[in-house]
Amino acid sequence: MKQQDSPKRNIQDYQLLALGERKSQGKEWALLTSKEVMESLGLDSQQSFRLFSRLLTQKRIQQLRRGVYLVPGHLPPGKKWAPSNYEALWAYMDWLGAKWQITGLAAFTRYGFSTQVPQIITVYNNKLSGETEAGGGRFIFIKLSPDQLGNTNLFEMHGSIQIPFSSKARTIFDAIHFANRFGTIPEAYKWIKLIAKDSKETDELIKCSLIYGNKQSISRIGFVLESLNIDASLLFNKLENQPSKTFFSLIPNSRNGPINKRWKIIENKNLSQIFSEMEIPDDD
Repeated sequence: MKQQDSPKRNIQDYQLLALGERKSQGKEWALLTSKEVMESLGLDSQQSFRLFSRLLTQKRIQQLRRGVYLVPGHLPPGKKWAPSNYEALWAYMDWLGAKWQITGLAAFTRYGFSTQVPQIITVYNNKLSGETEAGGGRFIFIKLSPDQLGNTNLFEMHGSIQIPFSSKARTIFDAIHFANRFGTIPEAYKWIKLIAKDSKETDELIKCSLIYGNKQSISRIGFVLESLNIDASLLFNKLENQPSKTFFSLIPNSRNGPINKRWKIIENKNLSQIFSEMEIPDDD
């Protein structure tokens, strides 16, 4: 029976891959849903499930989520294919109609703040929340309201897609605002010093803090900027307009140290000491 079914399976495989090739219109991949494959190939739900399962096992296609697949525009030699993590992410977000941007380790590495290779890509977006695998990549989705998204740079990848990353200033802000998630304090204070001579970057950091920040992130960023002789009066004015009796530790998890009443900061580690521990990047 298996031998009799084999030609039919081969024909279905060919038909699905051919459908993907036509839909790709010369691009590296196309997105297909199980519904459109069933309609195009005249399959029922069980036949469609077996077809997709077979091609997934053979690593000839990739699954974004149940019922949504990436199919190569042309199978490479060896007949196995996988999109890059960024291609899979772009396709997924485009299909969802999401507003999104990459932050976290992938952004830290993009701007030279880290040399680690991200195994999981962190994505701000307005549609999804949680950790998942899609298209062979691993992602952490952080759902934010649309007004909390913005300040991005587009990077062209694979010749045809543009990937939105948090801008350098927004990335530094993210590292401080979500320090509990990323574990990036005190490193992020060192990154502020790296951009301290660039007024455009520091101005954007201040704007990001005003737009997206809370009292804690504004206090920390304002304190560090002023320590670097950068005018942070806009941040101080916002703190004054939002009075609070709470003091925030410069470094999380310890509340022992001198008090800075202006910024409501507990300086539990000296900034000069933090900066002295910096690894200065090469000019190239």
